[in-house]
Amino acid sequence: MSGSSTGSVLLRGVLRRCAGAVVVLWAAITVTFVGIRAMPGSVEDVVLGIHANEPGLREQVRASLGLDEPVILQYFAYLGRVITGDFGRSYVLRADVSDVVFSQLGPTLQLAGAALLSALLVVWIVAVTTSGGSARSERALSLAELLAICLPTFWVGSLLIMWFSFGIKLFPASGADGLSALVLPTITLLLPLAGVLSQFMREEIGRQLRMPYIVSARSRGISEFRLRNVHLVPHAAVTTLTVAGTLFGSLIGGAVIVETVFGRPGLGRVALSAVGAQDTPVILAVVVLITTAYVVISTVVDLIALAIDPRLRKESA
Repeated sequence: MSGSSTGSVLLRGVLRRCAGAVVVLWAAITVTFVGIRAMPGSVEDVVLGIHANEPGLREQVRASLGLDEPVILQYFAYLGRVITGDFGRSYVLRADVSDVVFSQLGPTLQLAGAALLSALLVVWIVAVTTSGGSARSERALSLAELLAICLPTFWVGSLLIMWFSFGIKLFPASGADGLSALVLPTITLLLPLAGVLSQFMREEIGRQLRMPYIVSARSRGISEFRLRNVHLVPHAAVTTLTVAGTLFGSLIGGAVIVETVFGRPGLGRVALSAVGAQDTPVILAVVVLITTAYVVISTVVDLIALAIDPRLRKESA
């Protein structure tokens, strides 16, 4: 495929995925808006608190928030505000939702990014060094991967705190001060992700090791290190990156529990508090931001896979 054809395929891929991203974002906003409106309780009670029964206040709140308008008009008004980046004001915190959410976005992205990069590094090392081993070692690794996936995140986090914080006092048990506070939450969050990705990468490298071109490469005297890292990893990387992109949403979801266990600031704790207090604008903003991050990561991963693998470019041509 020529350079211009490759560029054309990549451009079509970008446009197709951007269109899909817009549809996913719109669907997420709509479903969340409808779901929150269907929840029991009223916004007036949340805003007024102990003053909810005072005469006249309920009507004033409904008028000031536009709740006396038909639901469909409220929906389009909210959609218009979201497009311009205006998420309104928090009913509970009495502050702009954008300020509340964006002030907590950094710690969550820091944790999720550290977990994702660490998981990819661990998976790379494990897959490259263990693929193609004996049947017994394959079964042992499969069992270890299954355990990493199945172990409850809050249980793993609690154990790490007991061992490394209260036991040998190597890392802090809570907070977000410095890199040392990031170590235990990152390990907790990366385990299930690494378990899933390792299965895909080891299986793909093991399958490639049985291909005829591998026998040919070995007969030419290529080193095992170069064979696995230069020739096999790119084949396995496409599948692994695609799966990692689709798992990013669950990574953010897992961050909610990890942030709570380790007492870290972040979107997870904000979302948890907002759901408990029925703070609708904050819930909607968190959903929009998480969906946006998920869509952006998935789109970037898809485009990287398209650029790496010529087979995908032929399918898209």
